[in-house]
Amino acid sequence: MTPTSTSRPRDFIGYGDNAPKFTWPGGKKVAINFAINYEEGTERNPLLGDSCRDSRTWVRSALPETERDLMQEAEYEYGTRVGIWRLLRIFREFDAPYSVFLSSEALAVNPALAERFRTENCDMVSHGTRSISRVGLSEDEERSDLRRCMQQTFKLTGKRIHGAFPRPPITESTRRIMAEEGLLYDSATTNDDRPYFAAVGGRPMLVLPYAVDTNDARFWGGQSGPGYTGSTDFFAYLKDAFDVLHRDAEVSGSATMMSIGLHARIMRAGRVAALVRFLEYVRGVPGAWVAKREDIAGHFVGLFAPGDAWNVDALDV
Repeated sequence: MTPTSTSRPRDFIGYGDNAPKFTWPGGKKVAINFAINYEEGTERNPLLGDSCRDSRTWVRSALPETERDLMQEAEYEYGTRVGIWRLLRIFREFDAPYSVFLSSEALAVNPALAERFRTENCDMVSHGTRSISRVGLSEDEERSDLRRCMQQTFKLTGKRIHGAFPRPPITESTRRIMAEEGLLYDSATTNDDRPYFAAVGGRPMLVLPYAVDTNDARFWGGQSGPGYTGSTDFFAYLKDAFDVLHRDAEVSGSATMMSIGLHARIMRAGRVAALVRFLEYVRGVPGAWVAKREDIAGHFVGLFAPGDAWNVDALDV
């Protein structure tokens, strides 16, 4: 099939066996980014005029998808009433920076949390105004949504957005729109364990890959892979992933990156125990660097950014 003019080419090569030699600040081997997906209240719901509800919870429903399910809604409400505040307390306890993959409308209905984020040691990554896929939007609509998310986030938190992770599926235009709207990096991919630069409109753009295996969504099972059955599973998987990434970095001389996806509504008490254990574990490993996504981006850009790369001065704003 002949690619269209808007097609994004695939790259099966990447770094291969020639990853760049570098470390993170202080000689660290693995950059660990905790990414809280905060989207509660922005999911599809007939109350918001949507034709069907979002059902991404572990609670199953026998109701038609066109109707509200109050038990499923309660799962989302847990995230904003309890889950997010627990996560913030834990990260403060461990003095651990983190990132928020933010659906900006979620803060419009929770002003206390928006105000709290002003002083938190975190950065904001665009997850759209709502937790809804870009597919089906025109390019103008997708661009407008990203702009609104950036503007709304800055107004509510005082923090600028430098990267994006739209809810998948995404369109072939998504990364280009990010670049044209001034973003430094794209995180809407899972194809590497290190940052890299990808061609966008004839210029390099930074990509900070995400991950769905080291992700609490696996407590649901289904598309995210075999499900975690408890905090022991989750902790063991995170520890194993970190240990291998640390070993990779030592053997190759090329530092690695680990993304840990969290959701406020998923991180109930029994599940969040794994997060506490993992933070305790990596605190004792000299090669671990817990960092915000913008700090990972800034360090990598400082080492490797080509002169014509997109928006490499964005962090100076």
